[in-house]
Amino acid sequence: MPSQSEANEPDTAIDPSAVDVGPTDAEIEAWAQNERDRRESWLRGPTQTQKSDWATRERSRRLAERSLRSTASRWAPPENPLYLMQRYAREAQLACEGAVSLMLSHSVRDVVDQLVQAGRDWEDEYTSRPVRRRIALDSDAGSQGERGSRSAGESPGTASPTS
Repeated sequence: MPSQSEANEPDTAIDPSAVDVGPTDAEIEAWAQNERDRRESWLRGPTQTQKSDWATRERSRRLAERSLRSTASRWAPPENPLYLMQRYAREAQLACEGAVSLMLSHSVRDVVDQLVQAGRDWEDEYTSRPVRRRIALDSDAGSQGERGSRSAGESPGTASPTS
């Protein structure tokens, strides 16, 4: 067994100036040259083979995407059927809970009134057609004279002091 004094003394002394902390000048110059070459090749752009490879990959990707879209629209439902069933069941549950909540918090008459009003709103929004009116071509002639008599500093809502 070594003695206490032998265990405390290091076997070899390390010279701090001999320790290499970073890359050498040759390594730095090789890296810089490699980086210059890489940047020059980037500035030159892709080679003809790289361009044709990319065009082939892009063409096949677009064709696959187009065929997938057309196949999906013809044969597959828009979403997973199980998910749709769960979603519609949840929405039906919420609708029933909402109806019960309305019945408990309002009188039956108020609930019926709200339902009738909601039905009318729905009809107005989705089933009524916009009313078309005929507008005479000369209709702006009368109002144009009134607008023209206003002074430049007046706004449309103010009356002139001379009127």
